[in-house]
Amino acid sequence: MGSPEEAATGANATQSVGTVTLVHDTHFHGRFEDAFDQAQNVATYFGIHEAIADRRENVLRLGNGDDLASSVLSAVFDGRHMVDALNAGGLDYDTFGNHDFDMEPEILRKRVADSEFTWVSANVREKASSDVFAAEAGAARYAIEEVGGVAVGITGVITVEASEITSIGEDTRVLNPAKTLAEVVPEMREEGADAIVVLSHVAGSEARSVAEAVNGIDVIVGDHAAEVLDEPEVVNDTLLSFVGDEFEYVSELALCVGEDGITDHEFTRHETAALAEVEAIEPHPDVQAVREEYETKLEAEIDEVIGETEIALDTRRETIRTRESNLGNFVADAMRDETGADLALMNGGGIRSDTLYGPGEITNRTVVDILPFPNHVVILEVTGEILRVALENGVSQIEDLSGRFPQVSGFSYTFDPDAPVGERVREVCIRGDPVDPSATYTLATNDFVAGGGDGYEMLADATVLLYSDAGPLLSTLVITTIEAESPIAPEIEGRIMRLDAAAVMSAAD
Repeated sequence: MGSPEEAATGANATQSVGTVTLVHDTHFHGRFEDAFDQAQNVATYFGIHEAIADRRENVLRLGNGDDLASSVLSAVFDGRHMVDALNAGGLDYDTFGNHDFDMEPEILRKRVADSEFTWVSANVREKASSDVFAAEAGAARYAIEEVGGVAVGITGVITVEASEITSIGEDTRVLNPAKTLAEVVPEMREEGADAIVVLSHVAGSEARSVAEAVNGIDVIVGDHAAEVLDEPEVVNDTLLSFVGDEFEYVSELALCVGEDGITDHEFTRHETAALAEVEAIEPHPDVQAVREEYETKLEAEIDEVIGETEIALDTRRETIRTRESNLGNFVADAMRDETGADLALMNGGGIRSDTLYGPGEITNRTVVDILPFPNHVVILEVTGEILRVALENGVSQIEDLSGRFPQVSGFSYTFDPDAPVGERVREVCIRGDPVDPSATYTLATNDFVAGGGDGYEMLADATVLLYSDAGPLLSTLVITTIEAESPIAPEIEGRIMRLDAAAVMSAAD
């Protein structure tokens, strides 16, 4: 296939309107780098943008939301750090993702006002006026920009789940994506748009349904559920381009636009870490400067006091991985309360630092030390039988102080660590009644456990009701919970009962 530029000057040149290259998408979750691969970072990501712009004319740089939160930086700086980075990187347009509302709507309005790029959304509306959310701060239902002779209409959509999974507020509503696009797309066409691009923060399956239902969309970029496609799909003459989330990939989608829409396209998926490894890309200097500035500020501000505890918080390894911990209770309760799930389970290995904290002040650093992993909260649908199997896994390696040991909320369990593996759990009760093996419950946990980590393979096949992409970052959730409830005093409540002699002696002490 020839390039769009070649197609535009070939035999069909008389039918050609022009060419445009879409560089997408963002979905950064408030982070400056990948926790496990620092080559994947925001400065290298925008370095790839610059390299594409150096060899392509007519470039639009597009995001798809979930950029401002959730991360420790987000908790400290309310998303200002990401807006500054996106401004420095030259982003042109972004749309709202559910995590952009994590810090409450009024904070998001301020970040929209700070943005040098334009936020667009077809389906996030103010209840009172029916206008787009944050219109007064510069957001728009759509924008039309002429690039290389092509009038590109740009809008965005967010998942309808946003009303339930984030702090979207009472004055904001999320409309059906397909219905709103069916209204907005013809408006953009009437205003002269040659090509229609939708920045998507809905899951891939829904995006495909939207493309099928709404005529006239030329391209949908981005995915709420972080799907990665090797090549764009075509549904009802709509190109769908998904390249995951965060910093792993950058998409370069070059389009040749004719009088009747897209006539040709060329797609390249750039792998950030691979390019960095061979030094084929230079970090964007302005974005790198923003990154370094905020990381320096974070060191100064992470010791900010966020609350206090009236009793000692126990994260000691021998506690958190063998018996009920008051801090384990607090973390599990925070997950269950935030999500409204019936139950919650937190692996002890996800709670670190091996320390007794307090009584006294709690800082941001305290929480980050305790919860250092970039885990998000998810909700699974499980039966009572699967719950019991999960608990058997959780206590199966207690003698080795395995991190799979389960801290819980919404239920209790009794186990005998001296019994054979697979037969250690004696009783599981929900509100005092034995768990029904055939009943179905919603279970909040972290994405590591939900994905089968720490031996929890039995949960990997469970129905997912809230994906990690939608759920809050666990450390941020605990920080905000402490701020809201301070002073805190979580107690041991008998949620986990050991039947061995060692536990009896410990209780007597």
